[in-house]
Amino acid sequence: MTVPVISALLLIGLLATGAISIVILMDHHDNGCRDFAVLGLFCAALMLLSYYLELNTPDFGARLMAIKFGYVGRVFVNPMLLMMVVRYYDLKIRKYLQGLLYVIPIITLCLVFTCETNPLYYRSVTVRPDGVLVIEPGIFYLVYMGYSTVLALTYLMVCLSQRAALNRKEKRTNTWLILACLVPFFTLIIYLAGWTQGIDTSSLGVMAGSMFVAFAIFRYDLLDKDEMLQSMATGLIFLDSDYRLVYANRAAKHIIPSLAKQTRANRQDLSILCSDDFAAIQVGTATYQRRMDDWSNGEGQHGKLITFDDITEIRARLNRDAMTGLLNHATFYPMLDDAMTAASEQGTRVAVSIADIDSFKRINDTYGHANGDIILMTLADTLEDICGVCGDVFRYGGEEFAVIFGKSSAEAEQIMQKALDSFSALSFDFMKEHVTFSYGTAEYDGKESSVTLFDRADQIMYTRKRALHDRERAEAEALNSAVPADSRT
Repeated sequence: MTVPVISALLLIGLLATGAISIVILMDHHDNGCRDFAVLGLFCAALMLLSYYLELNTPDFGARLMAIKFGYVGRVFVNPMLLMMVVRYYDLKIRKYLQGLLYVIPIITLCLVFTCETNPLYYRSVTVRPDGVLVIEPGIFYLVYMGYSTVLALTYLMVCLSQRAALNRKEKRTNTWLILACLVPFFTLIIYLAGWTQGIDTSSLGVMAGSMFVAFAIFRYDLLDKDEMLQSMATGLIFLDSDYRLVYANRAAKHIIPSLAKQTRANRQDLSILCSDDFAAIQVGTATYQRRMDDWSNGEGQHGKLITFDDITEIRARLNRDAMTGLLNHATFYPMLDDAMTAASEQGTRVAVSIADIDSFKRINDTYGHANGDIILMTLADTLEDICGVCGDVFRYGGEEFAVIFGKSSAEAEQIMQKALDSFSALSFDFMKEHVTFSYGTAEYDGKESSVTLFDRADQIMYTRKRALHDRERAEAEALNSAVPADSRT
C-alpha cells in the first residue's frame, strides 16, 4: 500500500468521521452514550488528520508536530470507546476509577510533546528515503501500548459479558461494537509486527472502527438506548407474565436496591411488588406511590408495568396547614397513635397539650379576620419555636393548636407555660391589649386511645378557659361594665 493510497483513504475517513460527528451532535437524544460517541469520533478524526499531515508535509518539524497533536486523539480514543459501552450497558464505575483511565494518556501526552529532549517515549525519530518516519520506541511507548491493550481487552470483556442477556437486535449492535474495537486492535498488531513496511495502518483501523460505531448508531439505534427512561425521576419496572424482571430504570433501582442484583440469568419472582405492601414505599425521607398497568409489545411479550412516583412534596403539602405551615389535623391522630405505640414498647412517656386562643371570636369581630390571621400565625411561630424543639406542633383547627410531647405532663406544662408567657408579652399594632391562650395537658396512661387522651387534655384546657371567663365576668360586674362577649356563657 503506497503513501498516496493511504492518504486518499485518510481523507475519505476524515470527511466521513467529521460528517457523522456533526449528525450525532444534531441528534435530539441528549445522553451520555452520545457524548462519548462524539468524543471518540472526534479523537479518531484528529488521528486521521495528523497522520495525513505526517505523510504529506515535507518539513520534518511540521511532521513531528503533526504526530504530537495526533496523540491528543490517539491517547483518548480508547477511554472514550470504553466509557461509551459502559454507559450503553448501564454499568457502574466509581468516579476515581474513571479518573484513573486518563492518567496514562496524560503522561503520554507530556512525554510526546517533549520527545526532542526526553527519550522515554521516542528514543529517536528519523525519515526514510520514501518519506516515511521511522520511530524507535522508548520505555513508556511500551507502557502505553500495554495500557491500550488492557483497555481494548476490558472493552471486549464488557461487550462479551453482556451478550448472553441480549435480544436479537441488541446482539447485532453488540457485534458491531466488538468489531469497532477488534479491527483497530488487529491493525495495530500488524503495524507493530512490521508487516506494513513502517506505514501506520492502525490509523486506518481506527477509521474502520469509527465507521462500525457509526453503523451501530444509525442502523441499530445505539443512541436510542433507553436513556430517556433511565433519566426519568419516576421508577419504572417492567415484569413479564411470570412476574420476572424485564427492565428497571435507575430510579427504580434506587427505590428498590434489590432490583440492581436481578440479572437475565438469575431472575426471581417479583409478584410481591404487586401486593399491598408496595402500594407506597418510604425511602429515607422520600415517599413513592405505586401505579400498575398492563403492557405488551409486537413480539408477543406482555406483563405488568409498575411505576413509582415521588409524592414527597405532594404529601408534605397535604400534611401541612396552608396558613401556618404547621402539621395539620389529618396528621395529628396517626402521629399520636405512633407515639403512643412507641411509648408502650419502649417504656417512654407521651403527653398531649391543647392550646386555644382566648376570646378569639371577639378579636375577629373587633379587628377583622385578616388581623385574626396574623395572631394565628404569630402563635404558630411561638409554639414552633418553643415547643417544636421537643415536640410536634399541629394546627388542630380554627384557633386551636396541639402539641405531642415525648415527655411527662409536668414537663409539657412547663414548656407550654413558657410559650404562653412569650406569646402574651407580644404587642400587635392593631390592638392595645395583649392576647393570651388557654392550654391543657394530659399524659398517656398506657391503656387509653388517642381520642380519649386528646379529650382529657381538651377538657383541662376548657376548664381553664371557663375559669378565665369567670374572672372576666366578675371583674366586669365589679366595675359595672359590659361583660365581654366570649365570657357571657
